[in-house]
Amino acid sequence: MRKKIFLISRCAWTLYNFRAGLMRNLKTKNYTVVGGGDSDDGFGDKIEAMGVPFKSLPVSKKAISPFADILLFLTLFKWYRYEKPDIVHHFTIKPVIYGSLAARLARVPRIINTVTGLGFVFSEKKVTLLRYLVKWLYRLALRGSHFTFFLNQDDLNFFLSQGLANAQKTGLLPGEGVDCQFFSPEFVSDSVSEKPITFLMVSRMLRDKGVFEFVEAARLVKDQFSKVQFQLLGGRDERNPNVISQKDLDLWHSEGVVAWLGELADVRPVITKADVVVLPSFYGEGVPRVLLEAAAMGKPVITTDAVGCREVVDDGVNGFLVPVKNADALAQAMTRMIEDAEMRRTMGIAGRKKAEQAFDERIVIEKILGTY
Repeated sequence: MRKKIFLISRCAWTLYNFRAGLMRNLKTKNYTVVGGGDSDDGFGDKIEAMGVPFKSLPVSKKAISPFADILLFLTLFKWYRYEKPDIVHHFTIKPVIYGSLAARLARVPRIINTVTGLGFVFSEKKVTLLRYLVKWLYRLALRGSHFTFFLNQDDLNFFLSQGLANAQKTGLLPGEGVDCQFFSPEFVSDSVSEKPITFLMVSRMLRDKGVFEFVEAARLVKDQFSKVQFQLLGGRDERNPNVISQKDLDLWHSEGVVAWLGELADVRPVITKADVVVLPSFYGEGVPRVLLEAAAMGKPVITTDAVGCREVVDDGVNGFLVPVKNADALAQAMTRMIEDAEMRRTMGIAGRKKAEQAFDERIVIEKILGTY
């Protein structure tokens, strides 16, 4: 009888964009694969088109919403008990917590989790009641799980030091992994391009992703290099309290500081045209996917010396690491990129090599399958 594996994430978008390779691989091995998550983003249909049934789940976008969270727990419990999956694998905070508790109560034989990052609850310096609550829920959920993956050593160390996870039931993955065939360099040019240098930031439009630092650095660089271009690529989520206002985005565009390109299903054409990809994040990242995609496409990167981000960049080899919330340091790193075309080229080559050797999604999938 074919084993049944459920993959549950915050939303269909994350499941499709980050775990499509895992779903395809499981199907080729003759597993019955089922996905689950919030489907308001429209990506549930794309998952179904892969031949993977998808169940819409009531995952609230709010940090804490007692009634919605209880509803999610009960929905998962009833579903697991009825469908009797052999393995459930949860991704992102709420599925990991409430899915693990539901799966344990429903007596699912194998409960696997991936903690994709600490998120804003732990990235803020201020200790809140919410942080204590989330820690207690994590401890309760992971105690009954069979194995939990982390995407960077800092997050794993934090969970172990806080007694939230058992060292014998945890392991590391090299990020979410990246499809190095899909994200590949179109070319590596030996000649210096005559077009203006373009710095591209790809992320959700949130304060803690470092958008304001990117804009401030752009102002500083433009004072010296007026033709350099700066672009923002990513969507706005009005439900997130850290969302960048439309007013700010419009103002920056009208001033000629940065151009906001909105959100795209396929980021490759924009990354291809960029010279450097930037992510000045101070959010609680796992390993930022955009840095992996940029490296795989042979682009040098600038990011912060922060949890998750530093996993991707060997400072001075395939990019630069700068301090968090430091627009001056970011502008200095940008200036070095502008002034040295050969360095940009060699950094891009080094980034591609590192993506292939350390972050290819085949490495991630093999580790996950071994745990299954």
